[in-house]
Amino acid sequence: MHKTFRALIGFALLCLTHEAAAQNIGNSPYSRYGLGEINDNTGSIRNAGMAGAGISAGNSYQANTANPALLYYNSITLFDIGIRGQVKTIKNANQSQRDGDANLANVTLVVPVSKRWSSGLTLRPFSAVDYQITDNGAIGGRPSVIVQKQYEGEGGISELNFAHGIRITPGLTVGASASYLFGTITKESSSLVQDTDLSGLNLERVVYSERTRYSDLLFKAGINYRKELKEKLNMSAGGVYTFGTELNGKRTSSYERRTIYDDIKDENIMPDTLKGNVTLPASWQAGISLDNGSNLTVAADVAMQQWSKFENFNRGNETELADSYKVSVGAEWTPDANSVNSYFKRVTYRGGVYLGNTPYKLNGEQIKDKGVTAGFSFPIGRSTIYDLYQLNASIGYGHRGTTDNGLIAEDYFKFNIGFTINSRWFVKRRID
Repeated sequence: MHKTFRALIGFALLCLTHEAAAQNIGNSPYSRYGLGEINDNTGSIRNAGMAGAGISAGNSYQANTANPALLYYNSITLFDIGIRGQVKTIKNANQSQRDGDANLANVTLVVPVSKRWSSGLTLRPFSAVDYQITDNGAIGGRPSVIVQKQYEGEGGISELNFAHGIRITPGLTVGASASYLFGTITKESSSLVQDTDLSGLNLERVVYSERTRYSDLLFKAGINYRKELKEKLNMSAGGVYTFGTELNGKRTSSYERRTIYDDIKDENIMPDTLKGNVTLPASWQAGISLDNGSNLTVAADVAMQQWSKFENFNRGNETELADSYKVSVGAEWTPDANSVNSYFKRVTYRGGVYLGNTPYKLNGEQIKDKGVTAGFSFPIGRSTIYDLYQLNASIGYGHRGTTDNGLIAEDYFKFNIGFTINSRWFVKRRID
């Protein structure tokens, strides 16, 4: 067990350098705005399989990171690592393209401190920026002159989260967490003028490049209450509030001269360095769930964030951002966790649906997002009172945006895969 544990931690450490450097999501033009695409699944692969639901649905053998108050239910040491990826088709009214990627989703370690208190440490993406946009247009009166505009961005912000969950009274748990946000986002914009009437023209473009490094703390508070309604029927209600914060930023900008083949002819023209802040608005999540205390859980969540109060590096509100919401409904079921004759009865099956408004509002229309998910937890090996191994997986299909009003639509297929290990530490075994 301990050799496997050390191997997984070693693999996680190898991934951290890349995770801290970039949060690739495949080409997504909407990540151009704000801080990019915000990771709305702060839970595990379990939550991803339930359409992101789980604010009030604690699980003893999965990482309860969606709500710090639920960490109390992780009564034995847990290690969780996951990889996420997606394949998407991006299209407008005239053309389409396909992109995809995969990256580290999370690394989590949860340790019970006492019978009433558990703590968790998680590294996960907070936001991701990855877009490439090209816009060609002719100059009025000169159809032979074409202006090609290019916009590119990459990078993202990572989150190192330290959370605690404590039981106050039977059924009532509270939690809190502090996160260190850090990362770099690079954006470039350029224009190239081409005249087809002129031959032998040495084509060059001037590129404006800005590289912004962000860092600061983010705080959350959570609560959950679970009550038995009758035999084999329990209800839980929970909530998480994320406080608004001011992200410190340091922006370095300059101009460059490049050829059409991206060869740099002159760089660091008019360099400038500026320090500032970005206002990250507060958000809240609430959920309710029902379970039979054994093998069935049904959960529903709602989340909202006031992106209209987001202020960018120049201390101005971005008109492309508006208040967002998401509604998720999901369930999980394990036919018989103790089955001896059938392996598939010991598998946990999950499913869910979600819909909502994203923060992006363009051409007077707020971009909508909707989709369905499915997930599984496959037991690995023989479980004992000391160790429990699980292979977790989730898949999802969704649609975001529209091709109306000059906008972009995305059809995407998402997947997650990872391992969870539950182990009783500090227990002296009589037989190894």
